Amino acid sequence: MKLVISLFTLLFIASCAQVRSVSQTSIPAKRTNAVTAEVKNNIFFLFNFRTDYVNDLTTQLKNKCENGRVEGILTKDVIITYFPIIYYQEHITAEGYCAK
Repeated sequence: MKLVISLFTLLFIASCAQVRSVSQTSIPAKRTNAVTAEVKNNIFFLFNFRTDYVNDLTTQLKNKCENGRVEGILTKDVIITYFPIIYYQEHITAEGYCAK
């Protein structure tokens, strides 16, 4: 019985992180002005009520590169599990270079 309780306790106090996807566009030759953006989404009991948070990445990159365009964008989608099934966080970052 102690073994079952110990395993159950470890399951709920264990946390881990995993990278689900990484993507990149063509890297420009001129890489002087780096810009970054990130968004996070908290998910409880596997219910994701907010699905439009990723759209904020585009807005953040545009605001950091006014009168230009962002090239060489590298995006990373990381899931951080704090308590399995109960709570985890999705963390998406985008890094690129502002070309004027």
